[in-house]
Amino acid sequence: MLTSHLNQLTAEQRSRIMRRAESDTERVRGVVREILDRVRAEGDAALRDYTRRFDGVEVQDLRVSEAEVERAYASVSPAFLHGLRQAATNITTFHQAQLEGQHVVETAPGIHIWRVRRAIERVGLYVPGGRKIYPSSVLMAGIPARLVGCKLRVMCAPPAPDGSLPAPTLVAAKEAGIEHIYKVGGAQAIGAMAYGTETIPAVYKVFGAGNLYVAVAKLLVRDAGVELDMPAGPSEVLIIADGTADPRFVAADLMSQAEHGEESAGVLLTTSPELAAQVAAEVERQLVGLATAPTIRKALDSYGAILVCTDVPEAIAFANEYAPEHLEIILAGDGNHLALEQVTNAGAVFLGPYAPEPAGDYASGSNHVLPTGGAARLYSGLSVDSFSRMVEVQELTRDGLASIRASIDVLATTEGLPAHRNAVEVRFDG
Repeated sequence: MLTSHLNQLTAEQRSRIMRRAESDTERVRGVVREILDRVRAEGDAALRDYTRRFDGVEVQDLRVSEAEVERAYASVSPAFLHGLRQAATNITTFHQAQLEGQHVVETAPGIHIWRVRRAIERVGLYVPGGRKIYPSSVLMAGIPARLVGCKLRVMCAPPAPDGSLPAPTLVAAKEAGIEHIYKVGGAQAIGAMAYGTETIPAVYKVFGAGNLYVAVAKLLVRDAGVELDMPAGPSEVLIIADGTADPRFVAADLMSQAEHGEESAGVLLTTSPELAAQVAAEVERQLVGLATAPTIRKALDSYGAILVCTDVPEAIAFANEYAPEHLEIILAGDGNHLALEQVTNAGAVFLGPYAPEPAGDYASGSNHVLPTGGAARLYSGLSVDSFSRMVEVQELTRDGLASIRASIDVLATTEGLPAHRNAVEVRFDG
């Protein structure tokens, strides 16, 4: 893992840290376009063929049955169900608070304007498969979609070799209120949700992360008017810490993100050279015996860094340029909140030594679907807003309209739109 003073980085080193793992989307664009076109033309037949070719599974009934969901509940442990439900309760509590009503604004006497929330009626959730399962991600998308009131909530996930979906995934879907669940993955699943097939209904917006093929498919279906949640890439964490931070905590948090994959990133910015050395040593110590150690080491060697800064403002400036998916701040006294005031670009911020990133990943209640690769400069994390849109409403009295009558008259005349002017004036004729 790169260890250096921030102001001593070469231009190449700084660029590598900022860029992280860049995906070669052009490499797969043609293949993904072919898959999407075929799904659009052939529907279920294409889905079954791609599932046979890519997953090695013959799937006749693409939809998950209620009996399969019941068997899933029977196979998971009570401890898992308890943990899942605690997480679901906290996620519900946090996201429910986001639905608080909009205030009515009186811009002038007799003119009242407000906004009402309306759910996106048809949404789709993609859940990655393979060697790992992500029931927590099902909760993160499914719960706000249910709270907002999306009428149709569809979920797709790649099947296992026996043609089933993982029991934890199915249980999470049921707990989150998702009833339309399908055994199909990859770019073909994105195509199915975007265009619709004989079995899988079309949606208006697609959520969820996946491999490069899935990411490119999400970008391409926008041509058909289907929106996506946000660009998704490898997971990342950036930590700002001073000499009061516990090196064990910092090392553990860097590793927790690095184990997501070899392209994940973990960066420490510290004002303490001593902490920098201690964290580097702690990483080596904690790697011993860890099942994911090879992945962590590869990720930190490729996209990790421990950088010593002159002061906290220098660290914050770098963090804002980096725009991390996860930002941890561990500073003495009231330093955490003072630093937060200066943070402009981050997907989620974790304050203090007892707010490790995995708390947000699983059970604190915040949403772990966050912008990566610098996209936090433009995007927010998943919330109830992601599953809805705001409709503006206004109500005017005659006196209210009269108070802005002259302004409308002059502006409409200036813009050469006499019918606009007339729509106001006709209300005062006679």
